[in-house]
Amino acid sequence: MQNTNFNATILHSGPPHDALDILLANSAPSATYNSKDRSFDTPKCDKDTRVGLIEEIRNWARDEEAPSKLLCMTGSAGSGKSALAQTISETCAEECLGASFFFSVIDPLRNNPDRFVSSLAYQISRSMGEAKTHILRAVEKDPAIFKMSMETQAEVLLINPVLNATRRSRSKQHWIIVVDGLDECKGEHHQAQVLRVLHTFVDRGLPFRIFITSRPEYAIRSALASTGNLNGAYHIILNEHDATADIRLYLRRRLREIGRAEGDNHWPSEDLLEILVQSASGQFVYAATLLKFVGDRRRSPFSRLKFVIDWISNSPNKQSQNPFASLDALYTNILSAAQTAYEESFEGEGECPRLIYRLMVFILIGDLRIIEDQTLIGARTIERFLMWDDHECNHILDDLHSVIRVTNRSLGEFDRLDIAFYHKSFLDYLLDSTRCRSFHIPPDMLIADLAIKSLDHLLAVDLDCKF
Repeated sequence: MQNTNFNATILHSGPPHDALDILLANSAPSATYNSKDRSFDTPKCDKDTRVGLIEEIRNWARDEEAPSKLLCMTGSAGSGKSALAQTISETCAEECLGASFFFSVIDPLRNNPDRFVSSLAYQISRSMGEAKTHILRAVEKDPAIFKMSMETQAEVLLINPVLNATRRSRSKQHWIIVVDGLDECKGEHHQAQVLRVLHTFVDRGLPFRIFITSRPEYAIRSALASTGNLNGAYHIILNEHDATADIRLYLRRRLREIGRAEGDNHWPSEDLLEILVQSASGQFVYAATLLKFVGDRRRSPFSRLKFVIDWISNSPNKQSQNPFASLDALYTNILSAAQTAYEESFEGEGECPRLIYRLMVFILIGDLRIIEDQTLIGARTIERFLMWDDHECNHILDDLHSVIRVTNRSLGEFDRLDIAFYHKSFLDYLLDSTRCRSFHIPPDMLIADLAIKSLDHLLAVDLDCKF
């Protein structure tokens, strides 16, 4: 097998001169697992971490009798999905990796599906040698195929060529396609379209095993639902796998390496390490952000870690440097996208972000907790108290499933909607005006509005009393 590798610069003095060049020119080289554009800061699983999950995925990939050829792994923001996708891609590279595509919201070639099918086709033409001739012949026959719909591209560039190749082959080899970060493909309709195309590969009997990772946003939740087209997929819910021990191992190893380089083989202490582990709340991105801050070679790691511990304890001046600035940027992007989607149903935006305001009201009145607990007051009760439309809480949370767990519970004839934060760091972010900035809602405003709402209810009640 040829290792699918794009790490080369290709220069054209004129138009592409053959089908392979045309295919490459319409692909997204930056989307592959080994692209140099991703090599600077590519997340991957640290040694001896996520061992059980990696083995589970590899066993699925190797099992010829696996009931589902499509595996979806969903998890909250920062839970380590991309690291697992990268690790699986690397471990399968020399054995059975057919193609990989890592979506990224900040890369114009990777934040939409325009080059998705062509990128897979280019890589399959290199990894699956018997399909190469058929793929390139399809490009030669219709060089305008890249202007067609994604479904048409899939049929012409992959489905027909691969089926033609396998009919003439006795090989039982199957190939892994890794698709990471589906939620970073802009537009729910585009995400749904990608899922439909991938399902078609399986439905048409192509020799592919498809591994998809995504935050639990609407498109993939709908596809995995009992009425969705992926309802039979093998589904791994990453947040159901406790990462605490892995994060402890990861932080201990990396911080001890820093300590040894500074001449202290026993730094940090186990007590300090445990504070950091608990603060991470199972969130790998929190641990990785912390290590970047502490490991800055221009600063003392000892003073940097003390600063982090003080920050966690809420003792520093919040105007000083924020060790979790990149984590805050992640939360800001999630809230911005959710706010934009929510506001589309209104004529205009009010004095403050409507979605964030309603979320904060929900948090305040529901006494929202971290994931071990749940709201003390059900969402339906809150809707009635605040005089919101039925199921308004569902609409508020629709695009926030990557940071908030939503659970529907059936209690006899009543339904209860419970929500909880996946990570304490998100609640800390929301409550700190210096961190969430334009999304911050002053608590005094919330309390005053709730007091007015309480008076409205009192005035509306017919006490049936005479004085």
